Amino acid sequence: MSSPYVGEIQAFTFQFATNGFNSAWLPCFGQLVPIQAYTPLFSLIGTYYGGNGTTNFALPNLNGSVAISQGQGLGLQNYVIGEAVGSPTVNLSSTEMAIHTHALQLGAGNAPNAAPGPGTSQTMVAIDPQFNGFIAPPGNLTLAANAVTLTGQGLPHDNMQPTQAIIWCIAYAGIFPSFG
Repeated sequence: MSSPYVGEIQAFTFQFATNGFNSAWLPCFGQLVPIQAYTPLFSLIGTYYGGNGTTNFALPNLNGSVAISQGQGLGLQNYVIGEAVGSPTVNLSSTEMAIHTHALQLGAGNAPNAAPGPGTSQTMVAIDPQFNGFIAPPGNLTLAANAVTLTGQGLPHDNMQPTQAIIWCIAYAGIFPSFG
């Protein structure tokens, strides 16, 4: 097995970074490491991922993240190396939801088991949980203000794509890549 390039990132299927013949690895958890101990790696990645650049620098944080390429793809925004984007959860507002409709099941006010809604009379169209058909309400129907309301609690929902948990590690020893 040949040595990795310093700065090379690989996925491993076990729970720890490994050190082997002519190579050594650190997990990509965004941790700060001392420049003095990892000078070759610092000379390649600098402070792209954080750190003060005088005594320490940060490794990439791929813990719970997906890597994307730097630069700008066709029709996409420009991404700068080290930039963190996205969120594991998101709150959707009603303006962000796709346009859609919900069927409103109504029955005549005199239908069996019909219960008038708040602020309605016995002769108005009423919601009927036992109703199997549909009687179109009059075109000038006015529902009570509290009959149609917002729903949901405004809480964030999971926004992660399907994933497989593995450990990403960066080589701090091995072949120093040549520029050219």
